[in-house]
Order: sequence, then C-alpha cells, then structure tokens
Amino acid sequence: MSDTPGVAAAPPPALMRRVTFAAAVGNTVETYDYAVYGFLTVLISKLFFPGSQPGVALLSAFAVFGVAFVVRPLGSLIFGSIADRFGRKPSLVATLVVMAGATTVIGLLPVPATVGVWAPILLVACRLLQGLAAGGEYSTAMTYAAEFTPQRKRGAMTSRVQIGSVASLLLAAGVVLLLSATLSPAAMASWGWRIPFLLALPLGLVGLYIRSRLEESPEFRALEQQAQVTSSPAKESFSRHWRLIVLIFGVAAFQQIGYYIAFTYAQSYLIQLGFTQKEATLATVISIAVAVVLVAAGGPLSDRWGRWPILLGLSAATLVLAYPLFMALSSASSLGVAILMTVLLGVMPALYTSVAPATYIEVVPARVRATVFAVGFALAAALLGGPALYVSQTLVRLTGDNRSPALFLMFGALLSLVAALVVRRRPPQVLAPDVAPAAGVRAPEEV
Repeated sequence: MSDTPGVAAAPPPALMRRVTFAAAVGNTVETYDYAVYGFLTVLISKLFFPGSQPGVALLSAFAVFGVAFVVRPLGSLIFGSIADRFGRKPSLVATLVVMAGATTVIGLLPVPATVGVWAPILLVACRLLQGLAAGGEYSTAMTYAAEFTPQRKRGAMTSRVQIGSVASLLLAAGVVLLLSATLSPAAMASWGWRIPFLLALPLGLVGLYIRSRLEESPEFRALEQQAQVTSSPAKESFSRHWRLIVLIFGVAAFQQIGYYIAFTYAQSYLIQLGFTQKEATLATVISIAVAVVLVAAGGPLSDRWGRWPILLGLSAATLVLAYPLFMALSSASSLGVAILMTVLLGVMPALYTSVAPATYIEVVPARVRATVFAVGFALAAALLGGPALYVSQTLVRLTGDNRSPALFLMFGALLSLVAALVVRRRPPQVLAPDVAPAAGVRAPEEV
C-alpha cells in the first residue's frame, strides 16, 4: 500500500454523510460527558467535598476532572491497538459503550451524606472509565472519517467531525443553563445536577445504533487485503514511530490547553470573578456558539492554505494576545464585556482545533495511524489538557493574579508553534491506497 500523496475521487455524498455523522456522534457524547462535569464543577465540589474549604473543595473537584486524563494514555493503547489490529469500527463501538455507561452512572451516584467517603471514590472510578474510553474515541473517529476522504477535502471532513465535539459543549452548557434558570438552587443541588449526566444514556444508545451499522474504512480494508495489518501496533508505534508520537503531542498542546481553558474553565473563572452561574454559563454558551462557526470554517481554509501556516499563525497570535485577553476579562465590569472577552478568548482555540485533526492523521502511516495518533494525543490530554483547570486555578491561588492562567495557555501555544515548524517539513500521507501518486510529489520521509 502506498503512503504517497495522491488525488482521489470523493466517495458518494450519501456515504460521506453517514461516515461524518457516525464519527461525530461519538465525539459528541465524549465531549458532552466531559463538559457536563466541567460546567457543574462548582456544584460538584460542594456536593462531593462538603467538609472542605470552598477553594480546596473546588481544587478537589478539578482534580477529579483531571484524573480521567491520567488513564487516557492507557486507553489510547487499548483502543488504538484495537483499531489498528481489528479495524476502526470495533474500536468506535467499544469506546462509545464505555463512555456513555460511565457517565450515566455518575448521574446515579449517591452523595457523601448517604455513603460517606465512597461517594468521591465512586466518582473517581467513573471518571477513570471515561478517561479510558476517551483515550481512543477522538483519534479513532477522526481516523475513520479521514480514511474515506481525499486529501483535498480532508480538512473540511475532519472539521465537520470536530463540529460534533464543539457542539456538544454547546449542548452541555445549554442543558446546565436551562436547569439553572428553571430550578431553584436547592433543587439543582438535590437532583437537578443528575439530569445532564443521565442524558448521556439516550445519546449513547443513538450513537451505538449508528456505529453498529458502519462499514469498515477503505484504508483498513486495503491493509487487510494486502496482509499489511500489524500484529503489534503498540510495539511498532514506539519502536519505529516514537518521534511521530512526540510530534503529535506538540501539535496537540495548544489544542488541549486552549480548548479546556476557553470552553470549560472560563465558566468557573467568571463565577469566581463575581458573576452568577447563570451569567457565566450564558457567556460560555455564546462563546461556544461562535466557536462552532469557526470550526466549520477552519477546516476548509486549511485545505486551501495548508495546515502548518494556520497552526503556526494561531499559536503565534496566542502568545501575543493571551495575557491581554485575560487582563481585560479579569477586569470586566459588566456582563456584556465579560461575554465579549470570553468569545475572543475562544477564537484561536476554535480555529486551531478545526485544523489540527487532519494534521495528526497526515503525518502517520496507515498501519499504526490509530495508535500513534491516539497515544500522542492522549499524552497531551493527560499532561496538559486534563490538568488545565487545576493548573489555571492553582496559578491564581499561588500568585493572587487573576490573569495568570494566560501563562499556561501561552506555554501550550509555544509548544505547538515549534511543532508546526516540524510539520512544515513533512508532506502529507495519502489515505487512498488505490490512487496513483500525483506527479512531482515525493514520498514522506521517516521522522
């Protein structure tokens, strides 16, 4: 099978719609599950850590949010290896079942007043299961969608899948906002907080039905026909392609930190500035709504202009603008100003996250694509994305400076800026094995 860039005919539109929806639905469930916890962090801290001081309780809740990311690398090895050895479809089904199941259980958990210390322990256990599933969901879904798509449309396709991920943030924020607006604080603390988690069950069932009817990707079928499927994806990934894992980690750094600071931490941040939960969630909802539009636009632009120039430009812009944006947000005197600054804070992460997925896929050969992508992305999630809320809050507590979360955001942008320069040197991998190489295009070099 060739890994050389070429030009492929687009699959039938009806097939592409099914592929896009099937890939996006799992990302939607995954991100919804994570976002619901993030948007309810302040309330969860009071429910599951009632004996702690408010600041310590909030940090504890953020730590539980981050613990799901700790096991994502393990999940990436498990589900990435399944995708590279047995097919993309089995991995997609398995991750969805585990993710939706664990989230539904969170909605049924007893609180410490009922079972004592077992309540936070069970919460951590559910978050660990969520993390295992998330370790392979995003990468496998993006890989599956991209392997149906010719290179000239790959950015557009993966950004459409990414829309499901960002739109699920909007769904989660909308559900929390609706509940906060219609329920009293007592009702929200008593039983209302469970509703967003329990909604994962019908979402998961719909996704499971869709994914169970999938066909395998053409790229993986070609590997099977040519007896090129690897029997040891993890071993091959680390022995031959560890530099690619490092490269994907670097590209993912800004995506992970920017995504969780702009679209999850921002809500808690606004509450700490003195805005109500309803106001903070409203600002976040508007920011995410704008992000959905930007994600839809970013992928097609990368098909026209290339991936690395956009990644490089957005990383550089963040290095310059992150601190001034946090300065303006931290001193916002009205809800209107807070909403505007929250929206502007999300612009660069939104555009970046629409371009990055195609980049991950294009730098890795098909035999180990799902595993290398999953491991590199999961390591970035575990070391940067998961701790983003905790690190941001810790920086505020240690420095007393409400603008200090910008420093962590700038750190991620710096890592991704360097990675974008490395991506510049690598021609993209082809994802259409039956197509002859395009004239004048050389094969990609081994990193």
